Amino acid sequence: MFKVLKIILVALCLISAFVLGSQNPQLVQVNYIIASNTLPLAVIISICFLLGVLIGCFISFKLFSQLKWQNYRLKKQLAPEKDKKKLAANKDS
Repeated sequence: MFKVLKIILVALCLISAFVLGSQNPQLVQVNYIIASNTLPLAVIISICFLLGVLIGCFISFKLFSQLKWQNYRLKKQLAPEKDKKKLAANKDS
């Protein structure tokens, strides 16, 4: 089910990119720090979108890995306490 939703989401992104590209054929001058270039507006929109996605993925990955590491450390801390409880339960039996 998740794969189907993923495919649908990718298809919608591609369709919306095609629509944006076809509706924005104007040329726009982009000034960099040391140079300038003339590009179609759709290309600039696509580049900005991809940069945003990449930055978002990087930040999400960093936060996700920090939370995963914190979860691992907390589970490791709880493991000795669980063992003590199991030993106490076995002694009572």
